[in-house]
Amino acid sequence: MFSVLLVDDEELVRVSVRFSVCAAIPEVQVTGEAANGLEGLNQIREGHPDIVITDIRMPKLDGLQMIRAIREENLDVEIVVLSGYAEFEYARQAMKYGVTEYLLKPVEADSIRETLGACIARIAQRRGLIQEDKLSDRVISYIDSHYREDIFLDKLAEEFGFSSKYISAVVKSETGKNFSVYLTELRIKRAEDLLRHTTLGVKDIAASVGYADQRYFNRIFKKYTGKTPTEYRK
Repeated sequence: MFSVLLVDDEELVRVSVRFSVCAAIPEVQVTGEAANGLEGLNQIREGHPDIVITDIRMPKLDGLQMIRAIREENLDVEIVVLSGYAEFEYARQAMKYGVTEYLLKPVEADSIRETLGACIARIAQRRGLIQEDKLSDRVISYIDSHYREDIFLDKLAEEFGFSSKYISAVVKSETGKNFSVYLTELRIKRAEDLLRHTTLGVKDIAASVGYADQRYFNRIFKKYTGKTPTEYRK
């Protein structure tokens, strides 16, 4: 589970972003909220959230001042700047503090999913989190169990609550192969088993390993084995 702190002086904005975060990625939970940068900084020091989503213009301590303090104190947290179009150029000043993630108001589900996915990927890479290994096991297990279905990276991203790029990297890291190659080789291996050990027709075997088009299955099978399914069976 990854924790998020929301820092914004507008309560309605915090409510909206909290809802979007909770809906975007199941592994991410909003664990705190602050109405200004001073409150936010204190909560970061005490609660150590994984990710901070912060507005720029706030009373007492604005977003840039809070971000600068975070960097000066070497607090281990991913930072996402929340801003409107009118504030975006101002918000870009955060780049000098190493901030690379931005969300524009109103926050959209796709953008927050991609942004949080990128943050989580960096956290996992930086900290070597156990959760990443668990995610790898879950993703590969899901593919191995659902290879007969029409599965693709975007579907896996939705299933596990991470960006498609991150899921692709997880599969590559775990198997040494791109997602499409791993899935195809898995399907062909299962097809070989069925051709050797059953009397099912080629069309039925194709369908049972995820190929509705028998002619396409024949081409892929020959590409990987050097033989057509019929030749392989003989």
